[in-house]
Order: sequence, then C-alpha cells, then structure tokens
Amino acid sequence: HQGPPMRTAATTTLLATCALLALAGCDNDDPVTPTPDAGTQPDAGTQPDAGTQPDAGAVQGPIVIGSTPSEGETDVLPVELFKTDAMTTAARKRVTLVFDTPMDTTAAEVTLVDRTTPANAPRTLTGTWLEYGLMLVVDIPRPESDLPPLEEETAYTLELGGLRSAEGHAVDASHAGLGDGRLDFTTGRRDGTTEHACAHALLESPVPVTASASPNIYPATDASHEFYALTLPASDTSFLGYTEVVSGESRDEPVVLYLDRPIPVAVHDTTEGEDAIAAALEPARPVCLPAISHTLKFTAPGGDRFLRLTFGPTEQETFNFVFERY
Repeated sequence: HQGPPMRTAATTTLLATCALLALAGCDNDDPVTPTPDAGTQPDAGTQPDAGTQPDAGAVQGPIVIGSTPSEGETDVLPVELFKTDAMTTAARKRVTLVFDTPMDTTAAEVTLVDRTTPANAPRTLTGTWLEYGLMLVVDIPRPESDLPPLEEETAYTLELGGLRSAEGHAVDASHAGLGDGRLDFTTGRRDGTTEHACAHALLESPVPVTASASPNIYPATDASHEFYALTLPASDTSFLGYTEVVSGESRDEPVVLYLDRPIPVAVHDTTEGEDAIAAALEPARPVCLPAISHTLKFTAPGGDRFLRLTFGPTEQETFNFVFERY
C-alpha cells in the first residue's frame, strides 16, 4: 500500500503563505513566490565563533585616565616643599597617576628617566596606592642631599612597565591618553619667592589679627616676611573686614600676599581720597599646598601712601597669609 505523497518544506511554506493571504482577502489565483526556507540558509553556527576572536582583556590593559603632571606638560615645577617636623622642611616632587581599573597594589615600582641627560642613571621609585588601588602617588626625593628632586628645564619620563591591574594585565602602551604607556613631562624653573614664603607658612606660628568692621580705622598687616592669621567680622550672612598697608617711602613696591585659600581682596589708596589700586588674585604655584594655594598681587605706590585692604565678602571667617614686599 502506497501512502500519501510527501510534502516538501517549500510546499508547506507555500501552503502556509496561501492561508495567510486568504485570511487577508487576497485572490487565490495570484501567483505566490515561495520564500527561501530559513533552514537552507547558511547556518549561523558556521560563522566565525565570537569566542575565537582575540580576547580584548588580553590586549587592552589598564589605562591612565589622569595624572599630575599631565602627559606632555611643560614648565612643571621641579621642587615642592613639605614639613617634616616642627623645625624642618624637606624638598620633593609629587606625581600622581589615576587608573581606570583597580591595580595590583603589591606592584608599585616605577622608573624615572632623565631624557635631557641620558648619562644620569634611571631612578627606581616606589609609589603608594590610594583610592582602592585606583591612584598611585609617587614622591620623588632628592637624589642626593645637595641636589633638587628634579632639575630645572629637563625632560623626564616615568616608566610604568612594572605596574599591573588586579587581573595581572600590564599598562596599555597604545592608549591615546598616555601614548606609549609612559608619563612624559618637562620641568621649568624653580619658584624661589614662593619657596621662601612657604618656609614662613610651614614653620612659623601665625600672628593673630582681627580685621576691623569699619572702613575708617583698621589694624596693620604690612610687616615684611610676616605670617598672619586674620579673622574677619561677620557681615550679614558672610564675613568682611579691613586692614592697612603703608607703602614704602622711596619707590613703588610690588606686594604679594601668599594665601592659604582664595579670598577676594580690594585695595584702595586712601591717602587723599578713595583711589582703587589694581590687584590680582590667582592660584599660586603648588610649592607647598595646602599651606599656600593663592597669591594676591598689587603694587604699592611709593611715598608713604596709606592703603586699605578689604577682605571679602567671603564665607571664610579665618585664613592665613604671608605678607611680602619686593
């Protein structure tokens, strides 16, 4: 006995298509082209297996997403000061590196290379990991007691080849941010005047002064090399106060206040009237952060002129500064 004829997959698809067209009200006499059977298409399973592609983790290592100094930076301050005890400061240069992934904190050695003077031997330095292994802080000390941490106007490279991610991957040497996986920078000149002010701010006890709430009578804060702790009177919801500077007798004098925070300061010559004197508040070079973070600069006209300094309004009631004349 011969059974019913077998239907091919294409015939089954054709019948299903016709049934759908009939439900849609189409004319059964219209020819219908059968669609290719998905089963006849190349099997997706025969395509290259994504699992056989190169493993991104084996190629892409951790990357540096931020650093101080930054990659390629020039005029980098070569010497910074910090307090070691009540009577002593020391010199160093601090470098920080921030990574995109936690790092192996048992590996913290980097190598400092002097590219300007290759005859100088590379220096191996050990950093300290912070922020759960995301930030490495490297303090560069003096190589010898009579030498600075870094030389002026010199090109350096900090090689990071000894660092690894927590998974064991080396620092990526092709990432656009750091280029070759090494931190390159060039130093500028030392800032001797700020270094001098830092010695006052780091080692001396500040002289306490309370500014006046009156714009007509106020205490002096104009002794050269003095380290002041100024307290401002309350003024509405902020603080504002006045002190005095008397200029030199014979010549105009550049004056700098080395502040531990950005305090707005206005300067007026009140000898005969109320004449404003241009003053510039700007970030200080980072010689001894946070002891000195900003400078206030103006020129005091010669001739024993009486200058009024207006501090504020500000949210800071107290702050410190070193006063210097040049």
